[in-house]
Amino acid sequence: MTDNELVDDHGAQVDAGDRVLVDFDNTLTEGDVAYWEGERPDPDDDVVDAVNECYFAGCTVIVWTARPWSEAARLAAHLTEWGVRWHGLRCDKGSGDVYVDDKALRPDTFADATSN
Repeated sequence: MTDNELVDDHGAQVDAGDRVLVDFDNTLTEGDVAYWEGERPDPDDDVVDAVNECYFAGCTVIVWTARPWSEAARLAAHLTEWGVRWHGLRCDKGSGDVYVDDKALRPDTFADATSN
């Protein structure tokens, strides 16, 4: 981010101090994973880098997932292993200033915007 601000091609903006909620599956991870069958996800390195850039720019990063709370420890382990910087983990949908999700701001758009 330059000047504590990230703006993507569609005008979405992330400022230092924003709460940024980032989905786990198909956002921080690549592809569809049947985690309930023991499949292990792979990180999307570009999105991980973008999330870390937001974190170090002063944003509060919450990893936000529809997975059940029984998956929380496994999710935290993946985030730690992949070097994702985060402040909190929610297994429900919460309120945020910017939504980075496979159904809102596309992960690749988010990643591209931080690399400028």
